Amino acid sequence: MNAITFGKGVPVFGKAAAGGFGTKGDTAKRDDDAPKQDGALDAARTVLEAATDLRDEATAEVCRRVIAASLNGRQPSTSDLLIIGKYFQ
Repeated sequence: MNAITFGKGVPVFGKAAAGGFGTKGDTAKRDDDAPKQDGALDAARTVLEAATDLRDEATAEVCRRVIAASLNGRQPSTSDLLIIGKYFQ
C-alpha cells in the first residue's frame, strides 16, 4: 500500500488553477462570442417584471424602450435610465 501524505498534491493543483483552465489551445474564444449584458439591460428586465406585476404600464413602456435600445446597440435615454434606477426607491 502506498503512503500518501496530506498536502502533497494541493500545491500542484493550485498552480494549475492559477494558470487558468482551458486557456491553452482554446480556439473557440468564447469570451468574444458571448453577448455582453450591461447593468442597464439587467435592471430594465427586473423593473419590467415588477412593473408588469403591478400593472404599471408607463414604467413597463420605459423598460421596453431601454431593452430595445440596448439590444439594438444604441444608448438608452438618460431620463429612461433615471426612471429605472429610481423605481425601487
